[in-house]
Amino acid sequence: MIARHTLFLTFVFSLIGLFATFSQGPGKPYFVTYDHYLEEPGNLEVEYFSTFGPQHGGNDFHAFWAELEYGATAWWTTELYLDGQTTFGDSTLFTGVRWENRFRPLKHEHLINPVLYVEYVNKNGADKILREVEGHDVASDFLTPNAAARKEHVHELEFKLILSSTFKGWNVSET
Repeated sequence: MIARHTLFLTFVFSLIGLFATFSQGPGKPYFVTYDHYLEEPGNLEVEYFSTFGPQHGGNDFHAFWAELEYGATAWWTTELYLDGQTTFGDSTLFTGVRWENRFRPLKHEHLINPVLYVEYVNKNGADKILREVEGHDVASDFLTPNAAARKEHVHELEFKLILSSTFKGWNVSET
């Protein structure tokens, strides 16, 4: 009897967790892309994200970044990311900055809504943010001590064209 009760409760709580996952706030579940909706003009959104990385054969780390997203106009949203990390048993340091801009050239909704995306990244080699799905990161990439890794500097400039459509409540976006 207790086993059935426990199984039933496990099932109920699993369903609640599943429904809570699908019913969360206004954020849309995407992997590496945006849609054509921008931040409202004059609004500032502040978010904090972090990743904990256990290291076998090295020191665990906590990588973190703050995002400041601002709706500059109805057609332009700008975001500033400040990155850092703590490697336990080593040090804590600022690892870089990202500046992202999205421009929506068409004022009204269309079948396909283009958005121009421009991002500048200035980071050092100690950056341990696992924010994007690109390349192939392995645990050994993060074993270099911070003092040595921070000497490497990376500057990137990225341009994308985002195409987004909304149809009957569904959004399809492509970068």
